[in-house]
Order: sequence, then C-alpha cells, then structure tokens
Amino acid sequence: MSREPIVAAGCLVTRHGRKGIEVLLIHRPRYHDWSLPKGKVDGVPKQVHYWRAAVVDAQPFVPNDEVDRTRWMSIDKAVARITRPDDAVLVKLADDPIGTPFVVLRHGNAVKRVEWSGDDVDRPLDESGEAQAEKLVSRLSAYGAARVHSSAARRCSDTVRPYSLATGIPLASEPTLTEQGFHDGPDLALERAGELMMDAWRGQEAVVLCGHRPYLPQLVDHLLALCPGIPAADPWEHPLPDTVPTASMTVLHVHQDEHSGEPQTLALEHHAH
Repeated sequence: MSREPIVAAGCLVTRHGRKGIEVLLIHRPRYHDWSLPKGKVDGVPKQVHYWRAAVVDAQPFVPNDEVDRTRWMSIDKAVARITRPDDAVLVKLADDPIGTPFVVLRHGNAVKRVEWSGDDVDRPLDESGEAQAEKLVSRLSAYGAARVHSSAARRCSDTVRPYSLATGIPLASEPTLTEQGFHDGPDLALERAGELMMDAWRGQEAVVLCGHRPYLPQLVDHLLALCPGIPAADPWEHPLPDTVPTASMTVLHVHQDEHSGEPQTLALEHHAH
C-alpha cells in the first residue's frame, strides 16, 4: 500500500557576493551529495515546497551528522556542483526577479457573537485566538513585513498586535475594512486594499493586512485583477474558499513586469494556521 507523501520545506538561499548572486549548498555525508537545504524525512515519499530566502543574519556553521559542509557558490558553479538535476533547475532561478510579499490575513479565533453583548467592532480574541496571534509573530517575520494594517475591529488589530510590538512597527487602523465598513462601502474597502498593495509594490516593502472572512475571497480576487499573475502561473487556483480558517493567510508576491512596467503577481501561496 503506497503512502501519502510527506510534505516538507526547502530553501533556495541567496546572498549578494563580490561577483554577483551566490547560492548556499549543503553537503550530506550520508548520501555523499550536494543539495539545497530542505526538511529531512527518510524512507517515505516526500513532496518538497521550496521558498526563496535571503540572508538577514548568520551564525558560524557547526558540522553535524546530517550536514558536514556548506558552500556559497555562484549560480553557474552551484549548477555544476549540485547532485540532483531537479535541484539544479531551482538554482537556475536564483537570478529571477524577487516579488514583494503582500500578506492578506484573517483574524484569529474570536469570542462568539452570541457570547458578546457589546459592539461587534469591540469583540476580542478568545484564548485560542491570542495563542494564534503569538504564533503569527514568527510567520510574519519570515516575510519581513515592514508595514502592518488592520481592520479597526479589535479582533483584527489584536491578531497583529504581537507582531507590531515585537518588531516596533506601528499598527495602522483601517475603518473601511471592518465588516460593517465593507458592507456600507465595498468599493471604498476594495480601493483601499488596492492602494495598500500598490504602495507595497512601489516601495518594495512587505505589507500585512488583517481583515474578515466574509469579504476576503472578494478582496483577493480584486487584488489579482489589479496585479494579474504571470502567464506561467495561469490558471490561478483560488486560494480562499468560502470558509476561510482563522489566522490563515494568503500571500501575493508582487513585482514589476520588466517589459510593460506594470505590477504583476509572480507567485501566490496560502497557509492555514
């Protein structure tokens, strides 16, 4: 009986060297091979999702049983040295353009409406939602979010507040993106979300926007209409079902098309909490 593949993560790690872009390779003594860093699961089929990553800090490498050497190499040298052809294909992408992440996030678990007697905009996170908000700090840090925007509803602002406090990035409140704000003026709300994404693209600064389940699928559709996907990425598989899990996020990686100069979406990913 065949097993379902284990889902693992890998990284195409790059840095700017003296002669251009360099790629990090690792040597695994058990297999006597050179490869890209990735999760390790032996003896079962494995499906690896790769992310492109840039060095923001470094510690001295300590050899171990799994990886005994690391090397920074130019793209050409890395392609020649790496063992697996599939990895070589990924290395060749190291010189491709990098998109700016725009993170669309749903708030964490909130106190149920029937259990809250105050205004809905003041309804807070419950205990599990507070835990989700804390876990989001490391997840949002991975995208280097430099600006934080949230619906003015408390459950949204409290979802991204731990990240704001941990990074010192101010939290900007968006009244048009509350549930009531979207109900009263959907065009204004979508326009505001589009402005935030265009600002992220022009400034090349990753942005997180925290909002509400009822309108998030429509909002993502609107953003994709503003920044269509590159032809190689068509057709899009819609990242947001009607039921969007709490603390889940969709990330659009936006870049300027080198020919038209217009914004385009290079990649899109969705993560449940």
